[in-house]
Amino acid sequence: MFVSVLIKVVSIFLIILAGGLARRKNFLTDASASSMAICVTNFFYPALIVSSITSNFTIQSLISNWVLPAGTIIIMLVGYITGILFVRLLSFDSKQEKNTFLFQCTINNYVFLPLPIVAMFFGNTGVAYLIFSSFGSEISVWTIGMLGLTGNRLDKKNLKNLLSTPVFSLIFSIIVILVRDSFGICGIDRFSKEIFHALAYSIEMLGKATVPLALFLAGSRISKISIMHLKNPNQFWIIFLRLIFIPALSCTFISFLPISHETFLVLAIVAIMPAAIASIILADAYRADIEFASASVLTTHIVSLVTIPAWLTFLTR
Repeated sequence: MFVSVLIKVVSIFLIILAGGLARRKNFLTDASASSMAICVTNFFYPALIVSSITSNFTIQSLISNWVLPAGTIIIMLVGYITGILFVRLLSFDSKQEKNTFLFQCTINNYVFLPLPIVAMFFGNTGVAYLIFSSFGSEISVWTIGMLGLTGNRLDKKNLKNLLSTPVFSLIFSIIVILVRDSFGICGIDRFSKEIFHALAYSIEMLGKATVPLALFLAGSRISKISIMHLKNPNQFWIIFLRLIFIPALSCTFISFLPISHETFLVLAIVAIMPAAIASIILADAYRADIEFASASVLTTHIVSLVTIPAWLTFLTR
């Protein structure tokens, strides 16, 4: 079982490796990678959100799956509390490093890396579950995540970031479902139905490009990470907490939620993911420790090649 899962996970990381190779060969520049990232965030990923949520949920199933966003909030909260406890036990070279450590404990890679893994095991339904759960992750990033990164300061700027394109897409998808299930499309004429289905197909095709593009871009970003700060002993603690201790606690807590085994596994896959690549950008934007963030992203992604298959083997046995 472990070898089978490892092969699947490695196949996903090969796309990340391809992105890194493209960056090293200068097929992707800093400017082009940034532009692609903006396109993924504002076009491809929103399209995936709309197509997945509207095609896999009804009003009733949305209500019954409220535990999905609640589950990711629990996962991030477990990381935040764990981080607070450990920053008091460990020593840091600066306040910026301490804040970055706390953020890395709190927020992990909750969408783009788990997406292909969830799709591989649970198909389109699992993808829809994961995307719906990301609503709780987004709330966590711009609340408790920012509390950690900024030294427990939360302002209007952070809360405004909740109004991102992906969050708007989630809200839009829920509105579409409410309208569709309340009024249906049976009453509209044939021509309008054809337009509706053509539009839905176009959005679905656009959304399908999200995963390979996101992984490719992740590779391009990781390839530029400096390894100067890998000797910092706190990197060991990030690896241990982010990939072993926090997932174990999180899976224990979410196991008590009233959810199916499939839903539990989707949330568990989120819990076992490495540090978020976006933490590098956020560390830069909020004057935290960029080098520590970069090093922890690199180390946790490398070690996760072993821990992800190990966790999946244990959780699915």
